[in-house]
Amino acid sequence: MAIRIPTRAVASAAGPKPAGRAGFTLAEVAVTIALVGLALVWMLQAINAAKLTAAYTRNWRLARELALLTLGQIEAGMYPDEVADARFEGNYADEGYPEMSFEVVVGEENFRPSEEDPAFDNWRYEQERKERLSDEEEPEAEQPYEKVQIKITFPKVQELENELVIERWLPWKQLHPDEEAKGGSP
Repeated sequence: MAIRIPTRAVASAAGPKPAGRAGFTLAEVAVTIALVGLALVWMLQAINAAKLTAAYTRNWRLARELALLTLGQIEAGMYPDEVADARFEGNYADEGYPEMSFEVVVGEENFRPSEEDPAFDNWRYEQERKERLSDEEEPEAEQPYEKVQIKITFPKVQELENELVIERWLPWKQLHPDEEAKGGSP
C-alpha cells in the first residue's frame, strides 16, 4: 500500500515562497542597462573610426590615381608651357573632383610651404626664387633626366595628413622637346 501525500502538504512543508522574488532588482536592471549602453557606445565609436579610415583611404587612393593621371599627361606633353615655367597648379574639377588640387614642380624647385604656416611670406619666397634662378645663369651640362614632383591636396579627415607627393625622374628630352628641336637647328 502506497501512501499518498497531498501536494499542498509538500509545499507547506518546504516553507512559504518568498514574496517579491519573481523578477529582477532595480540595481540589477541598472547595471544591465549601463553595460548595454557602454557596449553600444564602443560599437558606435568603432563604426565611426572605420568610416573615417575608409574616407581617408578613399581620398588617398584617389589622390594617387589623379597624381598618376597628371604625371601621364605631363609625359604625353599636354603641359609644355607649364613645364617650361617649372611650376604650375590646378584642380581636378574637369574629372569630377573639384575638392582635389595639384601642384607640380619640375627640376630642383621645392613646393611652397602650405598655407597653414602663418610665418610664410609669399613675396619673399618669390624674390628668393628669382635670385636663385638669376645666379644659375651659367651654362650647365645637359642632364639626361629631370625631376618632376606632384603634390595632391585632398579634403582633410580629422587630424590625418591631407597631402600626397609623388616624385618621378623623366627623360629631359621628353619634357622639353621644343628646346631639343631649337638646339639642333642653326
